[in-house]
Amino acid sequence: MSLQCPLCGKHKPEEALFCEDCTKRIQADYEVNLPELIQTEKSEDEVGSGLNSANDNEDILQEFNSRKKKTAKPLLWLVLTAVLLIAAFFIYNETIRKDNLERSGWDMAQKTNSVAGYIGYMTSYPSGSHFEEANAMLMRLKQNEAANWEQLKTTDNVSALRDFLQQYPGSPYTSLVKMRIDSLAWMGALKLNSAAAYSDYMLQAQSGDFSGEYLTLANNRYEMLFQSYPVNEADLDSIRMTVNGFYSALSKVDYDGIRRYLAPVVDRFFESGRAPRERITGELLMAAARTQEGILQFEADVNAVQYEKTPDDVYNVNVPLTKSFLRDGNTKEMPGYIVHMKLDSLFRIFHVYETKPQPDAP
Repeated sequence: MSLQCPLCGKHKPEEALFCEDCTKRIQADYEVNLPELIQTEKSEDEVGSGLNSANDNEDILQEFNSRKKKTAKPLLWLVLTAVLLIAAFFIYNETIRKDNLERSGWDMAQKTNSVAGYIGYMTSYPSGSHFEEANAMLMRLKQNEAANWEQLKTTDNVSALRDFLQQYPGSPYTSLVKMRIDSLAWMGALKLNSAAAYSDYMLQAQSGDFSGEYLTLANNRYEMLFQSYPVNEADLDSIRMTVNGFYSALSKVDYDGIRRYLAPVVDRFFESGRAPRERITGELLMAAARTQEGILQFEADVNAVQYEKTPDDVYNVNVPLTKSFLRDGNTKEMPGYIVHMKLDSLFRIFHVYETKPQPDAP
């Protein structure tokens, strides 16, 4: 390197760019600091230092790789342990746990001993160890179910029918059993033949206890017998007297007694049209002479009389009635009739007919 200053040609230090005077002038004029040394070549110390640094880096890399290998071994064992645990869980789930669940399902099916119980087991465990046994028990119960229904077809025991439904839920005979319960419930309501009985029938049908085939009839009869009109005790006593006297005379075939409770002209007398009371009693007398049937008795439930008074002083009356036939010393009762009467202001009957329990009833 030249030892002359490039600006003034004076001598300058080997390491400096300019001589001392030029350096001061440049710093004063341009306000810059010039480097004192120019690094043109690396000293031997620096080269040595670089080599040492490279060696150090290589040592560090080797140590890192060594540590990495040491760390990888525990991680590998952890992964293997996790895999083994997962495999053990699946093996447990597929064998021991499923076996326990199946055993519990079979125990429950045996405990309930029902069609639904065995079907539930067979559905849940189609490859179960007790599948064939469950199927055999199911077939046996089905046979018993059919035999039980054959015995219950004509029973009047509602409790036995309800027990059947509990024992065989989902049975193919369920609808038939409910129809039988419905029929018996309706017959019971007809026998009592009261507003309360028909109300009970409707409530049970609406709750789904049975099919409710007679809901409309029950509602109509309930409205006939439910006393919604304010009761006058004196009027009610007079109505009861007429109803009781009329049917007592009809049972005794007392035509004078019958005439006493009829208005002079009757608009309707059961199936007959408008006629004077004398003609009506005369026809009754001739009909009694021709009939070969047993004696017909009438029992009106006067305590259950329902009535309503119209503005023109007519009493519309409904009353439950039971008929009975006396033949050869045996009496057959037929409940469920409702008599409909119209009474004038003197409590005489001028209109009477009846609602029968069945269309073919006498």
